Amino acid sequence: MAEAAGVSSATVSLVLNGRSVGRVSADLVSRVEDAADRLNYRPNLVARSLRTHESKTIGIISNDVATTTFASAMLSGAQEVAWRNGWLLLLVNSNGEDAMEKAAIRSLVQRNVDGFIYATMYNQEIQAPDSLKGQKVILLDCVDVNKQHESVVPNEYQGATDAVQYLVNQGHTQIAYIGTKENTIAGRERLKAYRNVLKANKIEFNPEYVVEVSNANSIDGYAGAQKLLALKTRPTAIFCYTDRMAMGAYEAIAEAKLSIPQDISVVGFDNQLNIADALRPPLTTVQLPHFEMGAWAVTRLLEAIDPENSEPLKDHGQVIACPLVIRDSVAPPRK
Repeated sequence: MAEAAGVSSATVSLVLNGRSVGRVSADLVSRVEDAADRLNYRPNLVARSLRTHESKTIGIISNDVATTTFASAMLSGAQEVAWRNGWLLLLVNSNGEDAMEKAAIRSLVQRNVDGFIYATMYNQEIQAPDSLKGQKVILLDCVDVNKQHESVVPNEYQGATDAVQYLVNQGHTQIAYIGTKENTIAGRERLKAYRNVLKANKIEFNPEYVVEVSNANSIDGYAGAQKLLALKTRPTAIFCYTDRMAMGAYEAIAEAKLSIPQDISVVGFDNQLNIADALRPPLTTVQLPHFEMGAWAVTRLLEAIDPENSEPLKDHGQVIACPLVIRDSVAPPRK
């Protein structure tokens, strides 16, 4: 193989084992890959795994990630980093069943996976499975209450702060918030940010402007907006806990024969595909950094598995910023 490519055996090993980045020139990589194609050479990964105890494989265990709307971005970020470094991802969706989760982890360990990413469908506190003990693990979109594993999560507080401050900067002082009664990290952080921005800008907090509904969906968002629009002094802007709730608010505002943003401004959270960009006017919202979190999780895990041959991680922070996506649903309040 080395003779066919006109390179050393060490160079062949680096290229075929996915360790050529920064070590082998693009020309030599191309020569090795061309020679491998001509000779129909395929390394025996199972044999190599038995010899080196390294499979170049990462197991992703999720509860419901594979079935959520944000899964593709999260998995795309993870896949991009893994593939660029010559690693393979194996995804198992447990559907929240402990027995299936335990069996999946055991099966992946038996297959010599080199590390695990444990992902959840939204930012939450979890108790990491005992079956992950002794493994290299990064938690994705969740934190371990026992602090056994490193994690990466979105900066809920920063994202909500930027959203509410943007409304203030547009001149709004009568700003409402539609949230949920669910006790989640996102719910707590976004409401705290809302209240703190008002306080920082010396805007009096009006408890009537905070509506908490049962679920973060469009139906409850519609109901929450109806309550706000029925107030004697209705708000000039509404910050919604999710884009789906904002979609419901749009419907309630339209039924009240009011227009967005001329009569009332609306901001969401999530930047959910086919909602935020499809509403008319398009919704100003906060982007959950699913792609970036997926990429960070794999980068950090590879660094832990093989620090000498992995990409250096510039930022070891566990919280990823949530950028504000400005569209057309916000305008200054009517004079």
